[in-house]
Amino acid sequence: MLPLTLKLHNFLSYRENVPTLHLEDVHFACLCGANGHGKSALLDAITWAIWGKARNQRQEQLLHQGQQEMRVELEFEAREQRYRVVRRYSRAGARGARSLELAVAVGDGYRAITGNSLRATEAYLEDLLSMDYDTFVRSAFLMQGRADLFTMSTLSQRKEVLAKVLGLELYDRLEARARAHTREAQARLQTAGAIR
Repeated sequence: MLPLTLKLHNFLSYRENVPTLHLEDVHFACLCGANGHGKSALLDAITWAIWGKARNQRQEQLLHQGQQEMRVELEFEAREQRYRVVRRYSRAGARGARSLELAVAVGDGYRAITGNSLRATEAYLEDLLSMDYDTFVRSAFLMQGRADLFTMSTLSQRKEVLAKVLGLELYDRLEARARAHTREAQARLQTAGAIR
């Protein structure tokens, strides 16, 4: 996944009228500045837009103080295709209102491919990226104060992370298919032998 543009509205330290962050031509970046100026918030915005999670904070904690609603819009490239995800949270109602929209680039615009529910859309995003939030923060995203998350994981957790990152589940599916074909061939051979 390559982030292309990022738009924030009332997310953590960012309020309204935040300029769009254009990353399309950026191949390597270094975020630097004083503590508390929003460097980590940019990375949190990306993880929240995709997975609905950011440094294990509740959504209410991500909302800029005193505001009622927030939004993050991320355009990214995955599998040689451009996508746009828009995640919103509002304090409306007893539990707040959440929404997630996903669209794929078509010509000069976008075509909605949002699922029937927030969870369905999140599952589609995980499948599209072949990665869930935990795999991402253990393999590609060194969170502030938690850079050792991968090395401190158990052996089975590290193996699972590496299998997801490397796409090894493909080989598990191929193995299962090969075993099914073998069983079918053996059954046909037994049937053919019984007929003789």
